[in-house]
Amino acid sequence: MQEQKLNQIAVKAFRSLFSRCPDFCNLQSTFYGWVAFLSSEKQRVVIKFCRQPGRLCKEIQALKRLKLLIDCKVPEVIFFGQEEGQEYIVMDWVEGVPAYELPQKKQAIDIFSEHLTDLLIEMHDQPQDHGFELMANQYDAHFIPAFETWMSPVLRYLTSQNSPFSTELKKQYERLWESRVEVLSPMNDVPSFVHDDCHLGNVLFDPETYRVTAILDPADAGVKHREFDLFHLNDVRPELDLMSRYVAKSPLAEGYEARRWYFSLWDDAKHASNIGWYDEQHLLHKMKAYQRLSKC
Repeated sequence: MQEQKLNQIAVKAFRSLFSRCPDFCNLQSTFYGWVAFLSSEKQRVVIKFCRQPGRLCKEIQALKRLKLLIDCKVPEVIFFGQEEGQEYIVMDWVEGVPAYELPQKKQAIDIFSEHLTDLLIEMHDQPQDHGFELMANQYDAHFIPAFETWMSPVLRYLTSQNSPFSTELKKQYERLWESRVEVLSPMNDVPSFVHDDCHLGNVLFDPETYRVTAILDPADAGVKHREFDLFHLNDVRPELDLMSRYVAKSPLAEGYEARRWYFSLWDDAKHASNIGWYDEQHLLHKMKAYQRLSKC
């Protein structure tokens, strides 16, 4: 019933904007909501709905910022609307193929991987003089207190009585939190603008050249640390070895292999806090991966 309602809202929005009904409408469920792809003879757009209130407003601002800092296509927002209590944004339809569909051949892997890591390094290297971004117009010059500001509300959620997290996972996350200074101290205090969800599902490529054509869905983007992007790189298609390719060109502090799992675990906890997602076996698998590599 929910998807039928969203489909109707998407078609109505298309008709209001372009004075005709779409010839095609395909609504797909995503982690944070739903995306509708609509087209007619002259117009093609994407309409996004979100499960988390206020997230689409964050995405509009993040898209504007990302567009200024990365040298590839970023979707343009055409309209922000609300219908029957449901917020949505209408964006241009960006050409490209999702990067998780990249062909297995070496040429495709090499061209795509080099281009994506070059784009990220260029974005990460642009100066951010105010420090790590805590909220609008508030910054901290040092990474560890900034991390504490970002993640302490997440810790309160997952250790609360109403949290779906098991007793064992709560204890393990508490140990992660207690070790944060030791884990994070090797990192530098150089802030970078990050996409903060740059797994391959949010990257498109040209099927003829294999170069990156667009980067999508930067709702959590902001001035953080470059490692907030890097831990996502091997989540999908690990054989592309994107993290190692990045590090070969822009070295990281010792221990980044373990911090990949540390940040990933906190990222999952953040998603749980945002929309109630929970997958115990998935989280336990990551805990074990972190513990195998960690010295803490």
